[in-house]
Amino acid sequence: MKNENKKQSDLPRRNFFKVAGAAAGGLILVGCGVKEDPFELAKPPVPGADGWAMGEEKWVNSVCGQCPAGCGIHVRVVEGRAVKIEGNPTYPTNRGGLGPKGQSGLQMLYNPDRVKGPMRRAGARGEGKWTPVSWNEAIKEVGKNLRELRQKGTPEGLVVLNGLRRGVNTQLWDRFLAAYGSPNMIDHLSTSEGGKVLAMHYMQGVHELPAYDWEKTRYVLGFGSSLFESWCQTIHLTRASSIMRGTPGKRVKIVQISPRFSMTAAKADEWVPINPATYGALALGIAAVLVRDKLFDEAFVRDHTFGFEDWKDAHGHSHRGFRALLEEYSPAKVAEITGVTAETIERLAHEMSDNRPAVSLADGGAAAATNGLGTAMAIHSLNALLGNLERPGGMLVQHPAPFTGWAQVASDEIAKKGRLSPRIDGAGSSECPLGTSHLQATPEAVLSGKPYPAQALFMHYSNPIFSKPDGRKWIEAIQKVPLVVSFSPIMDESALYADWLLPEPTYLERWELVEPVPAVGYPIVGLRQPAVKPLYDTMVTGDVMMRLAKEIGSPMDAAFPWKDAKEASLERLTGLLHAKGGSVAATDIDELSKGLQKTGGWWAPGYDFEQWEKAFPTPSGKFEFYSQSIAARLAEVFPDAAKLEAHLAAKGVVSRGDDLCLPHWEPQQFVGSEADFPFVLMAYRGIEYAEGGARHIPRLQELPSMGRKSWKESCDLNPEDAKKLGFREGDSIWVESPAGRRKLNVKFTAGIRPGMVGVALGHGQWPPTPLATEPAGEYGLLANVSDPLAGILAVQGTRVRLLKEGKQNV
Repeated sequence: MKNENKKQSDLPRRNFFKVAGAAAGGLILVGCGVKEDPFELAKPPVPGADGWAMGEEKWVNSVCGQCPAGCGIHVRVVEGRAVKIEGNPTYPTNRGGLGPKGQSGLQMLYNPDRVKGPMRRAGARGEGKWTPVSWNEAIKEVGKNLRELRQKGTPEGLVVLNGLRRGVNTQLWDRFLAAYGSPNMIDHLSTSEGGKVLAMHYMQGVHELPAYDWEKTRYVLGFGSSLFESWCQTIHLTRASSIMRGTPGKRVKIVQISPRFSMTAAKADEWVPINPATYGALALGIAAVLVRDKLFDEAFVRDHTFGFEDWKDAHGHSHRGFRALLEEYSPAKVAEITGVTAETIERLAHEMSDNRPAVSLADGGAAAATNGLGTAMAIHSLNALLGNLERPGGMLVQHPAPFTGWAQVASDEIAKKGRLSPRIDGAGSSECPLGTSHLQATPEAVLSGKPYPAQALFMHYSNPIFSKPDGRKWIEAIQKVPLVVSFSPIMDESALYADWLLPEPTYLERWELVEPVPAVGYPIVGLRQPAVKPLYDTMVTGDVMMRLAKEIGSPMDAAFPWKDAKEASLERLTGLLHAKGGSVAATDIDELSKGLQKTGGWWAPGYDFEQWEKAFPTPSGKFEFYSQSIAARLAEVFPDAAKLEAHLAAKGVVSRGDDLCLPHWEPQQFVGSEADFPFVLMAYRGIEYAEGGARHIPRLQELPSMGRKSWKESCDLNPEDAKKLGFREGDSIWVESPAGRRKLNVKFTAGIRPGMVGVALGHGQWPPTPLATEPAGEYGLLANVSDPLAGILAVQGTRVRLLKEGKQNV
């Protein structure tokens, strides 16, 4: 294999994938013809291939791992080599469809930059020098460090950055930290879908994304939604839209509201341009028309919501209701804020009411602002006003799979004390009182050593140096942590700064239970099984956790009584044996496991609508326009009202009192003055985007996405602005913000409003440069600014200026 790897590394990366793909497919051109028997060709050696007959092939059912959607897939394997990935036609979420990220999975499997086994840092951090070690040595050394940290009585110093929010691996991480004694499981929610999830959390009591009954929906109002691009439910919606838009007499109308003419806008029936970060004001303007003209579902609001009218609490104190707040959002006033005409606002409200069931979507882009939580709540309030929650064609609460729970962790005094420590990212504290995660605050906390020093940092599906703002600060922070471990299967920017690389196999090489992102509402469990044997000396992260627990010793080892993550998963599966209506009928776990392997998963079709107790587990048992949970949380964090007032003033928050608990809007706080930085940066995720950066996957880089040139980093500029600045199509310019600068090629488009610069996230140099002082990619342009109460990253909060090479700032 060493010689083979050397030959591969001598090839340019783009050509490597083409050669590997041809070889895996068993087809190589010779002269002007094709060799008569392609099965006799020399093929790249892979583990286990010797056990296959010449020409033997099979199809393996599994689950895609390229994004959180968790689509069902068929993998074609020829002579032990995966050569093709297709969608599973029976899987409920994608029904045979598969997006470009899923189609590119083979280029992840055969990626020449994969980490081929456990390694210990041999040079300075970031230098890229490594020494291969055995798994036994790696587990022993890392376990020793964790044991010593725990023995010192400071287990809270362990921090896990976890890019996955669902599935057994995440549940095992929760268990590991509970037994170890750290509160620091930090996910990526605050930098992705945080606004939508927090709106569900505070208005419905459900801390999860919603599901949808798309096939019965008649109207979709998308606020900044990337429905047909990088949305986590894109494939599910695309498949459903063939019914939504192809049934005579029942064609759905899709309206896209966004400052940029995106691929979703192109596929929608109507595009409504809007000023950046004003989505919440528009939603409240539409709501005001619905209420003024009595177009809302009065019975639903009366019976199933709380806080619509003014009300008094148990102490007799009066509180403002949602109806009273809406009086401040007349169409004329909202038009001045948003740039959307009053006539359009009136029309959209009437169209939604006339074409029920109608769904209003608060995608991550709309809520990615300093007014993020209020905006997400304002957009979600439209669903309640129209009575489109828990009803056919509306928004649903995803029902979980009926798994059997593991035995509760028996924590010792060290773990109990450590778990009571405040989170290192500040979520839930006075710095971020309404947030449940605040990833982008982590580097500053690590550098300051407050509230305590970070002693160990584990990165699982997380590359913060590249895919989060403040990449330089992330480098500084990681340098300060004594122990850094990366589980990445490829050598990304953050892995370069680790002390240990403990690579996980790709999703095509491992066994795993998958809980896909909410989609259809009813329970779904996907089975990810190896399509091929692992190409390299990798280990499932769940297995690493169990071996570390045993190395640390009591009481950690007792929390993991299984031999591996697969056995732990099978224990959870026993709950499916007793579930009614499941797609796989079985009487024992072996029969169930075989059934899952055959179908690719388990699901229980059918959704029981109007289960109000499950839909609204809030203090009132209803949908809450006025979130009592927000009120209680603020009172807990700020028992002194004067301290809350001081905090709001210091953070630049305009809203006060009851408005903080209601859907509301306030002006976006931008970083960079308009005089120095005259353009608003419109950063977005295109169809080729994958968390952590997909620029190492040629198939995604070469997608013809809305005129973007393959392998080129570009910025979108309105032709009017370009003419004023003297720019020509294709000019190389500097885009500069208070946070950093990037050299990009100008791309003209009338699909972006004047005064804005559009930039696609997820690009940049590959492979990472050792000891780079400037992180690659457009995230380096983003200022690290967040919703001051909820911690949602304000992607819409940065201003920029443009500099033509050799000239002054413009």
